[in-house]
Amino acid sequence: MRIALRRLRQYGLPPDSLAAWLAAAFALTLVLILLAASIWIYWGLQQRMMQEDREAVLRKLDVVTVLLRTHAADSDALRQEAYLPLPANAPRNLFLRLSTADGRVLLQTPGFNPALDTHRFAAPMVSGHPVLSKLHIKPHLHFLSAMLRIRARPTVATPPQALRLVVVLNRSTEAHILAVYRIRLAGVLLVALLIAAAAGYVIAWRGLRPLRRMADSARQISASNLHERIDPRGLPNELHALALAFNSTLQRLQESFGRISQFSTDIAHELRTPISNLWGELEVTLGRPREPAQYREALESAVEECARLSQMIQALLFLAQTELPDAALHMERLDLGRELAALAEFFDAAASEAGVRLQVRIEPSLTLHADRVLLQRAVGNVVGNALAHTPAGGSVVLSARRMDGVVRIEVTDTGCGIAREHLPHLFERFYRADPARSRARGGLGLGLALVRNIVRLHGGDVGADSAPGQGTRLWLDWPAPTV
Repeated sequence: MRIALRRLRQYGLPPDSLAAWLAAAFALTLVLILLAASIWIYWGLQQRMMQEDREAVLRKLDVVTVLLRTHAADSDALRQEAYLPLPANAPRNLFLRLSTADGRVLLQTPGFNPALDTHRFAAPMVSGHPVLSKLHIKPHLHFLSAMLRIRARPTVATPPQALRLVVVLNRSTEAHILAVYRIRLAGVLLVALLIAAAAGYVIAWRGLRPLRRMADSARQISASNLHERIDPRGLPNELHALALAFNSTLQRLQESFGRISQFSTDIAHELRTPISNLWGELEVTLGRPREPAQYREALESAVEECARLSQMIQALLFLAQTELPDAALHMERLDLGRELAALAEFFDAAASEAGVRLQVRIEPSLTLHADRVLLQRAVGNVVGNALAHTPAGGSVVLSARRMDGVVRIEVTDTGCGIAREHLPHLFERFYRADPARSRARGGLGLGLALVRNIVRLHGGDVGADSAPGQGTRLWLDWPAPTV
């Protein structure tokens, strides 16, 4: 019992509980169905009773009318019809009264309620047909009546004159039966509501058991065990999709935490070397008095290390900005041939100085929907990297073409190449296939990581292919603009 109460408090009580809402909906639906069925049955019973009562009243009118055509009002046949004997202890329900136009009663069934005055009865229609009307006398008397005007002889010796024939049926028993039926119906509906609510709550509570297991499993997952997942086996189809989506979210979180952790480690590692160099040089310089030229040399070395730190910090800030999925992009339709030609012209001097031939091959009328600054930064990083790793006498080819719904920009060089085990990590932060050579050139290991983030920010992707001694080919796939 304690466990059940604790679970109820943990997962909510009405009206916060989903099981309570499901139970309420189930109970309400069931009660509405029962109510509709009960109303239909009640209406059918009421109409059936009323139909039988109407037939009884009209039949009595017809019988008496036929008798009055051949008999006087005081005849034995009329008295027998008015005083029709009933079984012992049986209530008399059907009454008739025959009176003159001035209200003098000629014939009346014993027990005719004196409260039923003539003015209470509905007058016949112009055509002479009787009108059935319901009468209610407080507290619990209910009648169905009909009045008919006919011409008949009050006695054998008198000529025919206008008479009023009234037939009244006591419907109090039927009204009582219907009232009791309504009360019992309300009781049945109330009991059904309570039972349906309780049963619905139990069914919903048991049906939501897999969801509670999922919640318990999710509650056990924290930053220290993001590798754990919710087991989707045995879950209903609806929760199976939810579990897979949650596991996918956990996978992305784990990857993000891993990147953040690796990023922090890489930053600490990369900052340690220049800071240690700067610290060591300054300590050595301050260890004893020195000549002004020596102090100047130490300060120049410190400035170089500070410039490298500043460059690294700026690159890291820009890298962080490109990793934001909602980063502001100034998208515009660009003439890719013109943009890449301008970029090649910018690097032409550096290529000539390095003795490398820079070529551009672009399909005519090729356009791209992108941020101009980021495009120049991404392609510029790849071209600059290719020039830095291509020896004198080699070549770098910058090309662009449309293929398979993307615009592919390729940079191919004839440099030293990259071993295949390095290719999967080529676009990671601070990764260097040859750390010694990269540091000698002043590289930070962030250029290709920036390229990947920029292209993915536009909805594209990057790739590389290389082999030692055969050069390297890097491609940037951008989404092709729609016509």
